[in-house]
Amino acid sequence: MANNIHTLRRSLYRWKWELLWTSLSLASLATSIVLLAVQDGRRLDSWTAFFTLNTFISILAQVSRTTLAFGISSSLGQAKWNIFSTGSGTLALFDAFDQASRGPWGSVGLACRLRLRHLASIGAVAVITLLSYEPFLQATITQYGELYGEYSKLGSRASISRAQRIDVGVFSQLATTDNPILTDSGILLPTWSMQADYGLTTSIYNGFYTSTVQSVQASFACPTGNCTFGSFTSLGVCSACVDVSAHLISDHRSGRIPGTAVGPPGHNMNHTYTSYTLPGQSNLTISNYDGIRNTTDGVSDWVGSGSVIFQSDTLSTIQATVFPQNTISFSNTTNSTTFVVFQIIQSRPDFLNNVSDWSTTLPMATECGLYFCAKMYSSSVVEGELQENVTAAWSNRDPRSYKAQNVGREITADEWDQQYNFSLYIGSQDYVRSDLQVIIPEDEATRVGLSKDQPKRFNISQATIQTTMNWITTKFAPDQIYVPGKATYNVSSGVVNDGPGQVIGNSSDLNATFSAVANSMTVYMRNTGLGSIPQYGTTQTWVLYFRIRWAFLAPPLVLTVVGCLFLFYTIWETQSLGLVAWKESTLATLAHGLDILTRAKLRDAYQDGTEEKSAREITARVEKSWGGLELCEVRPS
Repeated sequence: MANNIHTLRRSLYRWKWELLWTSLSLASLATSIVLLAVQDGRRLDSWTAFFTLNTFISILAQVSRTTLAFGISSSLGQAKWNIFSTGSGTLALFDAFDQASRGPWGSVGLACRLRLRHLASIGAVAVITLLSYEPFLQATITQYGELYGEYSKLGSRASISRAQRIDVGVFSQLATTDNPILTDSGILLPTWSMQADYGLTTSIYNGFYTSTVQSVQASFACPTGNCTFGSFTSLGVCSACVDVSAHLISDHRSGRIPGTAVGPPGHNMNHTYTSYTLPGQSNLTISNYDGIRNTTDGVSDWVGSGSVIFQSDTLSTIQATVFPQNTISFSNTTNSTTFVVFQIIQSRPDFLNNVSDWSTTLPMATECGLYFCAKMYSSSVVEGELQENVTAAWSNRDPRSYKAQNVGREITADEWDQQYNFSLYIGSQDYVRSDLQVIIPEDEATRVGLSKDQPKRFNISQATIQTTMNWITTKFAPDQIYVPGKATYNVSSGVVNDGPGQVIGNSSDLNATFSAVANSMTVYMRNTGLGSIPQYGTTQTWVLYFRIRWAFLAPPLVLTVVGCLFLFYTIWETQSLGLVAWKESTLATLAHGLDILTRAKLRDAYQDGTEEKSAREITARVEKSWGGLELCEVRPS
């Protein structure tokens, strides 16, 4: 027993380097796996070593592959002695084993000769496939990117505009009101000088004209080009349009349409025409001569010099009012924040396209209102482009807000508001008022998931409201607008409105038109609060992470296991056969090589150039002789 253990130790000692290098191969592969597992999912910038992760994996892969190849090559070198000691084979096969122990090219030759008929072919295939060892380990490392965000605290650059209060416009009491005006009710009222804010009025114009070009956007700062601002609230303007065509009243008459130009001398301008009127204080009316819109003789009674000399061409009429109580759809002003309503009558497409007669074609009547509101936004910046959605809106007016101050003894503030139907504007005489407040009810805020730190009460000053409404009613749209102009005996001389009337009158989607105006005004209002109450957001940067594709680790693992098993099998087989581990030693081949006769035969073959043929024809095996083991030719008995 002791002798066997001693023999085993001596045998293993001859394999000490192969066992050491195989252990190093296993350790290198294990280190690679641990390193890959640690870095999987981690940020690239967390790797602070001088060399990259790929470099470390490449080094470990080279160490593991090279040391594993050393053990397999030694096993292939020993396999030839083991095979030839248990059976015979050609000298060409013996040489193939020797070549295989030196590298992949020799292993290709051995694998072709054995054709998987011996376990040694597994070692040969392993040496060949070791060429893919490092590439597969390298292929495990890849990258992916994600947006990583950091919340921008006070003073940070990631912000977007919003407003909680707006106070613009020049609103000053006239000096002459030291003697206030006495109303019919016996109330003394101050008189105010009003000048609307240029930026706010410009935003109204911009809204009408950009509605057909592109939408305006709120100011924002996002240094990385990718930011999120979450859900937040802001003061703004909303719009609504209501179809009131059912309220139109038609009137058929004969004569000249009131307000139209007088025809050429001697010509009869009296013809039948139809008027459509929207009832109310504005009494908005559209009138055209009966018949098809474009006819060769205008109104079918005479033709002049071969051209149209009379045409019925009032396509739309528009009236803006700052007194919503005088409208049909916005008349309830008790808790209203509406500051202007546009009443619009438009000709129908059938009439415009010469399909139907004016007298039988009911026009379209619409009321579009603009009102102060609170909006809830969901905003983000993606690759430098602002993406923003309004997720909710409220126009709840706090009934305790916008109250007249210091009204005196003659009347209470509530009585004063009731007298004027709680209108936001009554003219140039009014008391000083508190801010108008728009609120978001707590239950509504909870329902939409609004965070507690977001404003729920928004203020609009008296100066903002009354200067803007005064500008609308005195400068922007003081009278009815006719688009493109009232009927005239010469088409080219019609007066065409060159303001927003053209945009409104020709609009095929009034909801979109007024939504653009509301958005433009909202953006201006929000931008006024950018410096005082911005919404801070999360600055996002594109961060790269390691992703380990573990499937690519399978080939190196399989090769390592196969190489180790092949080495251990060769050691066991050598020990079982009682052979010394000569492996790929050249000295062993010289010492225990061919017998004298076989060597002489090979020398003759080399001189004749037939050494390869002779190697394929000579069969040999390892046999015991008086001097030890010797590779001898097997001769026929």
